[in-house]
Amino acid sequence: MAQLNKMKTITFVTGNESKLKDAQKFLSSDELEVIARKLELLEIQSHSQEEIVTHKVKQAHTLAKTAVIVDDTSFYIDLYPGFPGTLTKHVNSLLGLEGIIKLYDEGQSAYFLTMLCYKDENEEVIAKGVSKGRLTKKISNIFNPDAPLNSIFIPDGYDRPLSELSFELGLGNIHRLNAFKDLKEKIYT
Repeated sequence: MAQLNKMKTITFVTGNESKLKDAQKFLSSDELEVIARKLELLEIQSHSQEEIVTHKVKQAHTLAKTAVIVDDTSFYIDLYPGFPGTLTKHVNSLLGLEGIIKLYDEGQSAYFLTMLCYKDENEEVIAKGVSKGRLTKKISNIFNPDAPLNSIFIPDGYDRPLSELSFELGLGNIHRLNAFKDLKEKIYT
């Protein structure tokens, strides 16, 4: 377990303000500040999210020379085990939402999986957060180009796409929030 009571700052390697706010919400305390730093990291191609985040966190730690957190979020359609998975961005850029919609039936189950990886001089910790739900073929009018799949993904327990829930209720990306909760449990001693 990390001894966060000895630390003052963790650097979250991201340029995304929304991700930083989530990290600060769940990890910041009187003894700990979470800051963001955008670094250019080489993202390897692998079907293993764990391999991707551990590779990224090692690079980030070497470059930042401080305790760091990196993240990776993948999207999975249950009908196709492992797909698109770690290739989510590539599949979306090639097919677009209209092409992805052709791959499934209305109501098909799917999930997002966010992995966070924390690294300091002494240890490396992986945390996970999942958001399960179902897919709709109707693209929401509330569309975020940074999270296009949120426009067709309806989280369990809700009747509207995540993009609408985020906009109207401030719900955020449930999977990322769950990953930060998991990380907090693992690194606070």
